[in-house]
Amino acid sequence: MTEPKRMAEIAVEYQATAADLQTPVVLQHNGHDAVVILSIEEYRRLRALEVTAEQRKRVAWKRMDALLQDVHSRPTELLPEEIESEITKARQEVSELRRAHRSGD
Repeated sequence: MTEPKRMAEIAVEYQATAADLQTPVVLQHNGHDAVVILSIEEYRRLRALEVTAEQRKRVAWKRMDALLQDVHSRPTELLPEEIESEITKARQEVSELRRAHRSGD
């Protein structure tokens, strides 16, 4: 990570003040958004959300593993290929539902 700069240095370099950082400042390079300057509070809030999302993913994968172990431990008359086929169908259904949900259908 680079060394933090003092606000006075940023004010000179980017002509920004602390008041400007109450909302994100977007810097462009060659006409395209390239960098966002955020207040430290907003940066910390976003980092916390990122960590929380990663934790949720880990918990979800652990729950999925436990569920799969439970399913595979149950007696069944289905062949392993049939079980995998049903799992594949269920995954496809979930993917379609997620896509529909994201697109607002």
